[in-house]
Amino acid sequence: MSRQNRTTEELIAEALEHFDHAVEYSKRDLSDQLTLDAIAMRLSAGIDSLMHVEDGVLTSILGDQWPKMRGMRNRMAHGYAFVNSVIIVETVEGNLPPVVDVLRARLGEN
Repeated sequence: MSRQNRTTEELIAEALEHFDHAVEYSKRDLSDQLTLDAIAMRLSAGIDSLMHVEDGVLTSILGDQWPKMRGMRNRMAHGYAFVNSVIIVETVEGNLPPVVDVLRARLGEN
């Protein structure tokens, strides 16, 4: 089934799966480039899943975080070689947990 035919809940669940992997990978050796690449790819994939949810819905769920997340995904996707690993780690450890909490609350998972 294409992402365009999926419900908001299905897309959020898909994003959460990617974000959960990113958080799990962040517990590994962060000096390993392969680990950082895996985290960046999961962050990008999770945000990409959310890009198929209507903007109004995402804005109501994530507020001003959504445009920032979309911008980060674009930087990772189009300027991957130039993404700072410190920013990736700060994102997954600091910025991602509250986003995951809000998305889980939207799905009724607490």
